[in-house]
This record gives sequence, structure tokens and C-alpha cells, in this order.
Amino acid sequence: MTKKNTRRGRVIYAVCLYLWGLLLLGGAVWLLGGAWKYAEAYEASRPNAAMERYVQNLSTQLWDEGVAQTVAAMPHEVQSDEEVAVHVQKLLSEGVDYLRKSGGEGHAVYALRCNGKTFGTVTLVEDREAEPEIDVKAFPWRLLPWSLKPWKVESEEFDFRGLYSSVEAVVPRSFSVWLNGTRLGTQYIVEEGIPFDSLAEYYDDYEGLPTKVRYRFDNAIGRLVPEIRDEDGEIFSLDRGRDDSQFIKPCSEAELKRLADFAAGFVVNYLKYTSGAIDPTYGYKKLTPYLLPGAALDERMKGAIDGQSWAHTDSVSVDSSTLNSALSLGDGCYVLDISADTTTFVHGKGEIKNTNNMRVMCVKKNDDIRAISLELY
Repeated sequence: MTKKNTRRGRVIYAVCLYLWGLLLLGGAVWLLGGAWKYAEAYEASRPNAAMERYVQNLSTQLWDEGVAQTVAAMPHEVQSDEEVAVHVQKLLSEGVDYLRKSGGEGHAVYALRCNGKTFGTVTLVEDREAEPEIDVKAFPWRLLPWSLKPWKVESEEFDFRGLYSSVEAVVPRSFSVWLNGTRLGTQYIVEEGIPFDSLAEYYDDYEGLPTKVRYRFDNAIGRLVPEIRDEDGEIFSLDRGRDDSQFIKPCSEAELKRLADFAAGFVVNYLKYTSGAIDPTYGYKKLTPYLLPGAALDERMKGAIDGQSWAHTDSVSVDSSTLNSALSLGDGCYVLDISADTTTFVHGKGEIKNTNNMRVMCVKKNDDIRAISLELY
């Protein structure tokens, strides 16, 4: 009997030990499952998890009320809200990440970034009204110090100024610059009086030559290509490989005829007046219809009236005159190259034949051509 009791006792002990092991294993599984569930709830309750959800939604939806309000408030004079929205959505679609800036008890501030640039700030707060997934008042979770309340967005601010780019265009003063169908006003001119490189040799000798201006627009969002139009409103195709002579239009047949008529009349009256062969006052009066009042040439001719009375020329005749070339500088401004053959009779010297070559700067005023300066060569 003793051996039977001993054997039975061993069996009972082994069964009890097995059951105890099962009980411990079940408890361990229960504790580990609870701990795992707690860990998942803890991880989900962290502000980073809320930011992950926020950024994923922002990148997927590409738009929210805060973004829309920011876009509407941004200066974009030549673009509509819808056009700006396309560029902003493209930016967001390229991927958004975040970087924690600051935080404290119950709140966290994150910077939103795209392509390495910060474009917004999001502030998260702990949602104290929300109930966590785990009853933190139960044992053993009430012994732990961490809060499992989720976080929510308290506020968001966007700043898309990093999207801005500048557009510049240097064009003749008489030209216009258009962006996205909108003409840029004079308030966008940041530099004036830029000389034409192709007219550099003329600026020291002639006043009133056409110049260029520089337009600058700083509120372009995305890439905008300026459209340049000439003084007639026609689209001008700018060739960046050429000099400024591309801005100078060749004279039309009608212009050449008009300029040739002007040159013929101007040369006769100019050469007769400057020869001193006629009364100076009368000669100046005959010349004035060809001069721009107050211009350099007009003042020079007016100042020469007294000196003309000392001339010793008895007579002068213009045998022929030729308009060699006419260069249109734009803005109704022309440079005429004129040659004229004259026969002059000078007291004590007799008859003298001469060829006179001159460059005359003239402008179109209303329906008249008027000379403003002259250079003999």
C-alpha cells in the first residue's frame, strides 16, 4: 500500500504541477497580450502617430480649408486661385514630412516640410475628452503614469512664400510685358534708361534715343514665361542670342518715301541757311518747319543767326541729295544718312563744288517729321 500511495502521490503532484504550469502560462499569455495591447494603444496615443495620420491625409487629399485660405490670401495678381492651387497641390504631392519644433504638457508643435523647405506649422493637443481604448483605471494599468488619450490638431498655419519666383524682362520702353494674359503696369518697372547695345555709338551724340526698361514681377507661383509685345501690340519673339538690333524694325516703303521727301526739303534749307548766302532770319524761318522746337539742332540754328551775317558766300545751290539709309529706332525716332552735292560761289574764290555727308536724328511728331540733331562726317 505504501508503494501505491507513493505512486499515486507522484501522479497527483505531476498533475498539479502541470495544471499550475498551464495556469502560469495562461496568465503570462494574458499579461503579455494585455501588455501588447497597451503598447499598441500607447504608441497610437503619441503625437507622432497623429502627425503621421495628418500628413498622410494632407499628401493624399492635397487640400484642406487651411491651405485654401492661405492660397486665397497670397498675392498672386496674375494668377487665379485655381491656378495657384494646382502648383500647391503639385508641391504637396511630391511628399510631405515633418519635424518637431517644440512641445510641452498637452501640446506639440511640428514644422511641415517639402523638398527640404518649411511651408507650414501644425499644433497638436491632447484630446482630453476622448476615451482611450484601454481602461486605464483598471489594474494594472492604473499603476502606469502614461496617458493614452489621443492627440488632435488644434491649429495649422501655412506659408507658401517659398513657392514664389521672380520673372524679369528687359524690353524697349515702347514694348509691353504680359504674364499669364495680364499686362504688367509701370509699377513693375524697376530700372529705366537702359541703352540699346546696338545704338551705343549714338548716345553721346544724340538725345532722345530709345531706351529699354526692366520689368520685375516677384509674385509668380510656379514657372511663368513672360510674353513680350511691341508698340503695335503684336507678340514679339525675343531671340536671346541676338543683340538689340532685333528690336529695330526696318522702315516700310511708305516710311522711306516720307523720310526721303523730308530729307530733300531739309537739306536744301539747311545748307542754304548755314552757307550764309541768304538773310539769316529768313533762312531760319524757312528751316523751322523741319526742326523740332527746343531740340538741340533748333537751338544751334537759332544761336547761329547773328554769325551768319559774317559769311562771304554769295550763293549756294543744291544740285542733288540722296537719302542713303534710314534707320528706325522705334518710338517714331529715325537716323537718316544723307548726302548732298552743292555748288557754292564764294566771293574772292569763285565757284566751289562740294559733297556734304550728314547723319540727322529726327522724330515723328503728330504727322510731321522734325530734326533734333545733326552730325557732319
